[in-house]
Amino acid sequence: MMIPARLVLAVQDSRYVEPLLNYVHGSSYGSALQVTAFTRVESFLHYMDSGETPNLVVGDADMLESWLSLGEASVPWLLLSEGHSALSLMEGCDSTPKYQPLPQLLDIMITRCRRSGGTLEKLNSGSTPVLGIVSSLGGSGKSTIAMNMAKQLGVLGLRVFYLNLESVNSSALFPSGSVGMEGSFSRLLYDVKASQESASDTELSIAPYIIRHHGLKCDAFEPSFNVKEISEMTVDDTSQLLTSLIACHHYDAIVVDTEGDSGERLQAVLEQAGLLIWVLLDDLISMHKSGVWLDQLELKSPALFGSVRKRSRFIVNRYTGQLVNGLPRKDMSIDGVLPYIPSWKQLHREDLLLSSPIYQREVLKLCQQLLEGSGIMPVHAGGGK
Repeated sequence: MMIPARLVLAVQDSRYVEPLLNYVHGSSYGSALQVTAFTRVESFLHYMDSGETPNLVVGDADMLESWLSLGEASVPWLLLSEGHSALSLMEGCDSTPKYQPLPQLLDIMITRCRRSGGTLEKLNSGSTPVLGIVSSLGGSGKSTIAMNMAKQLGVLGLRVFYLNLESVNSSALFPSGSVGMEGSFSRLLYDVKASQESASDTELSIAPYIIRHHGLKCDAFEPSFNVKEISEMTVDDTSQLLTSLIACHHYDAIVVDTEGDSGERLQAVLEQAGLLIWVLLDDLISMHKSGVWLDQLELKSPALFGSVRKRSRFIVNRYTGQLVNGLPRKDMSIDGVLPYIPSWKQLHREDLLLSSPIYQREVLKLCQQLLEGSGIMPVHAGGGK
């Protein structure tokens, strides 16, 4: 089960506390953090003396000093700093600026909770689940869904790997923050080919090529701009990459971003993914192409189709409240929807694709709904009050 980290916020200024709480409750952070807030010293000290043990105390200098003066703290704490105080000068004081973007501040809090032992528990004890995000046509919002899904699962404390198998990597729009890793994916593909030609049983080492993608809050490979090289990846190449990620036993989930006609790469994902999330749009072309694609798969490879069908879930992206077009096959049903975001129609800032509170909340709900129902990975959201 997923357990929200319990956090105490102790800040005397209610004008600071209220907007922060409203943001937490209205976003996906509400499932990762259970926040108890205090603006009065007496109430805060009474709570801390009541036997409750949060994972982390976050507060301003005055509130923390009042608490720490009572004796050695048994709970980790984080100072919201604004200038110099006696507390901020303490050796080993853990602090962060009081005024900074809320998503950045909340990510810091979650990281401190994780470091202090208030970690959200690992969800699966068996093989790492692979979630393939697929679509029969371009422009369906598949990559936006995949990246938001990877980010939201990462925000919740899961160890997530985002694997992009597109010929042109959409995540390149979002700087990873890595340095010196340019061209590393090409070197990884060389190692993949070399390991297949080698007669030894030596496992492919992918660790040197993994980066922490700060924009997506998860691990990934550095995007490659060599379209030809990626287009030539075979089923075996892709399968070995997935197998190596699973074999490292480091991740709670692997989110794979494909493209409509990625040939052998898509074939490997269809064979290996534990859950296939098909992205549909409520228009004639999307429904038609999705139906034809599945018809062809059933005709050419009946055994694979039967397996794919059992692992498939269908979602409608850019849903406006009512489904106008019918589904192209009788064996298809809608398993979830994601909303239409009008502000994305003329998007000029790529970071907005990963920061819509409405979309993030609905992506998180969809993850919980699909993953709980799949039996792959039970996700429990305990919202903060």
